[in-house]
Amino acid sequence: MNYVDAGFVLALAAAARSFAPDVWFLVRRLLGAGVRLGALALAEQQHVSPTSPMSLMSSTFPASPDTASLDEGGHR
Repeated sequence: MNYVDAGFVLALAAAARSFAPDVWFLVRRLLGAGVRLGALALAEQQHVSPTSPMSLMSSTFPASPDTASLDEGGHR
């Protein structure tokens, strides 16, 4: 290995050491954005199924007797 090659390798090593924190920062930001987008996509796909506990609760427990729905002439 001659001096030109050794100098090139040392320059590459110095550049890699210098820019490594910035690269890791960008990789972490991109991964974080990907996780947020994936979670958002999953949240949009979820829906309440007819057998979910919340839908069963709303069908078995009527509204309170002192409030009337708008169809029954109630006011808000």
